Amino acid sequence: MRMTERLTRLKEWVTAELCEGREMKAPGKQMNIADVQRQTPKCYLAWGPSRMDKTGQIYDDSISVVPGIVIMPNQAYAKYMEEKRFDRYNNVHRPQELGQHLSVSILFCVYEPGTRLPGFANLAGSQGQGIDMTLIEEGTEEGLFVLMNWMDDCMEKLIGQKMIPHTDLFVEESTMTYSLYTDQEYVVDRRPLYYGFINVSFGCYADGGVNNAINEYLL
Repeated sequence: MRMTERLTRLKEWVTAELCEGREMKAPGKQMNIADVQRQTPKCYLAWGPSRMDKTGQIYDDSISVVPGIVIMPNQAYAKYMEEKRFDRYNNVHRPQELGQHLSVSILFCVYEPGTRLPGFANLAGSQGQGIDMTLIEEGTEEGLFVLMNWMDDCMEKLIGQKMIPHTDLFVEESTMTYSLYTDQEYVVDRRPLYYGFINVSFGCYADGGVNNAINEYLL
């Protein structure tokens, strides 16, 4: 199976299991903190678009495509299967160059501009007056909890289902790690955007077909 097909099927699985049926906060059409709407998150492969579509205005900013998930392929083995301790003690011999791997980082992005306090909506809609930021309570915990619950759903589904349908991908549970977005061991604060990611490797089939040239040489 080609990597493009594996990634396409993985994107379809993420879309069905983690995006469809959800309504999450997103920036409104005015693209400011006063305007909030709800929409179904989207999933992208490798790169999310840098600007909104269906508009004449350009927003060169990741805030234009949140909430969303980006699946980023990482370095992985092209043809290798690690020997397990169980194998050694149970006299199981696996070919060392059998398994291919697909390693990905699944990046989650949540938009949480804060909790609106009473009176904010009327003031934000009035003409000639700026936004009263004292009427917005920064939703640090709310954004964190939405993000972590979304990531928990992903981990539970990966561990529970163990494989991606219609592919040769099976989850290597021991490789799964998760984290908030950090830089030099510090959590990166990019509010109102909240970032977290899950790293996971999938085992898959590497074609071990016979090389006819080698057979001709041996004969």
